[in-house]
Amino acid sequence: MLSEYKIKLDKKLDEFLKELPDLHIYEPIKHIVGLGGKRFRSSVLLLIADLFGGDVNDAIDEAISIELFHNFTLIHDDIMDGAPLRRGKETVHVKWDENTGILSGDILYAISNQVIAKSVNSHNSSINQLFQKTAIQVCEGQAMDMAFESRKEVHIEHYIKMIELKTAVLVGCAMQIGALVAKASTANLKNIYDFGVNLGIAFQIHDDILDVYPEKQNFGKQVAGDIIEGKKTVLSIKAIEKIQHKRKKEFIDLLNSNEVVDLKKIQLVIDVYDELNVLNDAVHLKNKYYQLALENLSKLSLSDDKKDKLKTFAEFLMNRDY
Repeated sequence: MLSEYKIKLDKKLDEFLKELPDLHIYEPIKHIVGLGGKRFRSSVLLLIADLFGGDVNDAIDEAISIELFHNFTLIHDDIMDGAPLRRGKETVHVKWDENTGILSGDILYAISNQVIAKSVNSHNSSINQLFQKTAIQVCEGQAMDMAFESRKEVHIEHYIKMIELKTAVLVGCAMQIGALVAKASTANLKNIYDFGVNLGIAFQIHDDILDVYPEKQNFGKQVAGDIIEGKKTVLSIKAIEKIQHKRKKEFIDLLNSNEVVDLKKIQLVIDVYDELNVLNDAVHLKNKYYQLALENLSKLSLSDDKKDKLKTFAEFLMNRDY
């Protein structure tokens, strides 16, 4: 349902890439943006602008800015996570080096600000303020994620706050910017933002699940990368909560171990997940935030057919297998 918007975005992004200076530091930007991806954050911004009666063409710069910002976060996240693959290709820091990755990410962030500042909506300070606030929140979320790595246990409430900041607020931001471009009412601005945030939380929990329990072989992503990296996820947090006290230390040591061969570690951890049925816990939590998103959706002053389009989009995110 987002294909028509994605086509517009891809065309504009191709133009953007061709206009970049022919310098080495821009090659990583051409690489990661050129890899494509779902582009659902930027596409849904255009969808929201359209549904609220705005001109999609007037929102294209904001959508491009969101997409460039998202790619900046991917470059830096991959460096911090030591991830080898992104969309089936070498990550920027692997293909080049960490310093190049940091600098090209910095440039990409600066360009995302330039694009939104030159938009036809640049007079609307609410858009720029929301974008800058979201950028800060995303960095706060990433800092929380990194801090969790040195902690043996993390409460699920803290984890939810982390993914809200790191992932969900950007979804809410994209949706609210689309509504701002269309000059939506104050009530609609709040409800579309809350819809995006709750959907974004459910989206990330679904991502946690797919990392360990993929519905099909995913050649574009490291299999069970979260387990290999010892990252805190809904699954690992729930397992630590539920495991017998006498086995807890051993399991935490396994999660944090770099000495166990990857495939063996993955299987040992999944065996515990299966034993404790944490997949069911994760699905239950995902559905909780999905239902909250649907409640936000029901409050929007939109026709039923327009709400149905947003519900179809939400269902797609919750049922995707990649």
